[in-house]
Amino acid sequence: MTIHWLLLPASSLPDGDDWLGSDEWEVFDELKFPKRRSEWRLGRFVAKRALATFMDIDDPARIQIIAAKDGAPEAFIDGRKIDSSISISHRQDVAACAIASEARVGCDLEAIEPRTSRFVEDFFTDRERAALGRTPDEQRDRHVALTWSAKESALKALRVGLRRDTRSVEVGIEDPEAIATAWHALNVTSRPENRRFRGWWRCETDLVLTLVCDDSVASGPSDQLNIARNRFFHRSTR
Repeated sequence: MTIHWLLLPASSLPDGDDWLGSDEWEVFDELKFPKRRSEWRLGRFVAKRALATFMDIDDPARIQIIAAKDGAPEAFIDGRKIDSSISISHRQDVAACAIASEARVGCDLEAIEPRTSRFVEDFFTDRERAALGRTPDEQRDRHVALTWSAKESALKALRVGLRRDTRSVEVGIEDPEAIATAWHALNVTSRPENRRFRGWWRCETDLVLTLVCDDSVASGPSDQLNIARNRFFHRSTR
C-alpha cells in the first residue's frame, strides 16, 4: 500500500484562480470570511497538486475537490469521482494532503504549542493521559499535539470529524520522544466498534503531521509503508 502526501506553504499559491473548477468556484464564492477563504483555497491547491502528480494530469482545472454530505473531501476528474481516498489539513499557512488508493486515509497538521491540563482532561482518554504523564516536561507540548493530531486524522478517516467525541478514538504512540524529522509509527482504536487504524507521524518545524489509514490493509509487521516523499514533498520554508 502507498500513501502519497504533499505539504505546501501558502507562498506556493499562484496569483490567479484559474486552477479552480466551476463547482469549486461556487463553494469559494459562498465563503464570506477572509481567513476561511484563504485556508480553503490553500487546501484545494495542495490537494489538486498532489492529485495531478499522482494521476499524471497536466491541467489541474480538470480536478475538482468537493466536500461530500458528511464534509469529507472527494476528488473528481473530468466530472467523475475517483476511488482514491483523500484528506486535507491546514495550519499556520501550511497545508497537507494525503492520498491512498487502497484504504481510507486521514491526515492532520497541528501546531506544537502549550495546551492546558483542562484540554487534556476534556479530550484525552485515561490511557492517553497516563502516557502523557510519563513524558518529560520538555516533550509534553509535542506529545499533546501529536495525540490530538492522530485523533483528528482517525476521525477524518472515519468521515465523522469532530462531530464525534474525541475520547471515542484512542491513540497509542510507540515512541513519543523519537527524533522528530523521521517517520514513526502510531496506532488508533475507535470505540465502540473496536476498529483499528495504523498511523505515522513526523514534525515539520513547529508543526506535527500525522497520517492514519485502515489497519485492515496491513498484513503485519513486515508490511512496509511506502511514502512517496521524493515525488510529492515540499518542505515549508517559513
